[in-house]
Amino acid sequence: MMKPNRIRVIVRCSAARSLLGGDIVSRIIGRHKCSCLTLENTFKCYDLETGPTMDVELSREDALSMYTKMLELRRFETVAGNYYKQRQIRGFCHLYTGQEAVAVGMKERLRQCDSVITAYRCHAWTYLMGVSLYEIMAELLGFRTGCSRGKGGSMHMYGENFYGGNGIVGAQVPVGAGIGLAHSYKNDNGVCVVLYGDGAANQGQVFESFNMAKLWCLPCIFVCENNHYGMGTHEKRASAMTEFYMRGQYIPGLWVDGNQVLAVRSATQFAVDYALKEGPIVLEMSTYRYVGHSMSDPGTSYRSRDEIQAAREKHDPITSFRSQMIALCLADEEELKMLEDKTKKRVDEECKKAAGDKEVELQELNTDVYAKNVDRKIRGVSGYHLEHIRLSEVCFGKPRKTPLSEINDVPVGAAIDLAKAKERKAAQDAKDAKEGKAGQKPKDPKDPKAAKDSKGGDGDKKAKPPAAGDSKPPTAAAKAPAAKAPPAKAPPAKAPPAKAPPATKAPPAKTPPAPK
Repeated sequence: MMKPNRIRVIVRCSAARSLLGGDIVSRIIGRHKCSCLTLENTFKCYDLETGPTMDVELSREDALSMYTKMLELRRFETVAGNYYKQRQIRGFCHLYTGQEAVAVGMKERLRQCDSVITAYRCHAWTYLMGVSLYEIMAELLGFRTGCSRGKGGSMHMYGENFYGGNGIVGAQVPVGAGIGLAHSYKNDNGVCVVLYGDGAANQGQVFESFNMAKLWCLPCIFVCENNHYGMGTHEKRASAMTEFYMRGQYIPGLWVDGNQVLAVRSATQFAVDYALKEGPIVLEMSTYRYVGHSMSDPGTSYRSRDEIQAAREKHDPITSFRSQMIALCLADEEELKMLEDKTKKRVDEECKKAAGDKEVELQELNTDVYAKNVDRKIRGVSGYHLEHIRLSEVCFGKPRKTPLSEINDVPVGAAIDLAKAKERKAAQDAKDAKEGKAGQKPKDPKDPKAAKDSKGGDGDKKAKPPAAGDSKPPTAAAKAPAAKAPPAKAPPAKAPPAKAPPATKAPPAKTPPAPK
């Protein structure tokens, strides 16, 4: 294992190198479009033959994009904290300040088909998964333009392939395993990123999810965002084993410096490839939050202000990445300052616009309580009679009833087994009938119809076999009436089959031909 104490960055520019400062080696030649970096001491592996690639490429476009996203998240959380202090945001509010590199770095390597589910500290992930800052702020304020129409608040936001924010500690982990099972069942080449905190790492449902994911080889990436404090308790006081990336036991693990966005990005690419080929993997992102557990927690009663300030100065993900971009000649000081001002202004405008919206109307109090309402009213409400309303019906009107002709009778429960048994029996009966029809001709050569088919239609014109003891051959006069009789009226052989002489004993040559 390697000690995570530093990062060495090597830039290849015109085959020349010079020492820039500390462990960063670079050749400053104007502004570069792309640089190649070598990461060191940012990973620790458990039960893995190889780890993430240490040589990574960083383009100017990617660098500015990641830096902008981290700035947006930092500024948004700052505004949200201010609104909460002004009592514009009520209820729970968990900020992501200080952990931006984890979400931004991971999202850089996730694909459109991948899914994400996280805990209640979900503002950053909601934005990165496609929900606008305007909709997120409106949701925090409880306005109807919010992504959950103002009813979810800080912990319950959702988007495409984003299964939320979840308010129960650790409850998202088994749900994430189920999402991984869905990816495996649909065979859509997707993986599910399941995020939880170090405070939830001791939950029994986490280990149950590990077990199922390993048994079924699910494409799950379990990510422990270790900010070193579960609410107000330090990890060493709450966990007997603080190496959370080893907690999977039979699942390989990887420790990542979560304050380095490039290390997170490289680890995520490795984890996606591994999950698709080998199954689940556990990542531990070592990071730090500058604020309390929630807005109701000042964050200084269980740790000193000096500790928080030291983390900001030494390990801040935005400041460190900013220094790397300048050192790698991907951007200059003036350009980054303009980008920071522009980003701050844009985020403030989006939040101010959301603050001017309207709250959810009272008539929506009893909307969408049930996914499928049977009683047409809200149950368990004392003193009120509330009719259940679907929001889609409020906005778009009630859907038309499906005609009976378009409704398929789909069996459920035990009826499914009965229907399948009936189908199997019908298929077997049809198969037997087909085989019986095909094998009917060769089974009985004495059958008149079979003889007719095999001898070109002359079977019906043969004389009736002579009775027992009769040695005279049939005469033409006796044969003639039988020839005129239609096939349907041909008299059946009344004599027992055992006593009837075989047809081959009658000499065919002596039989007179039938009259034409």
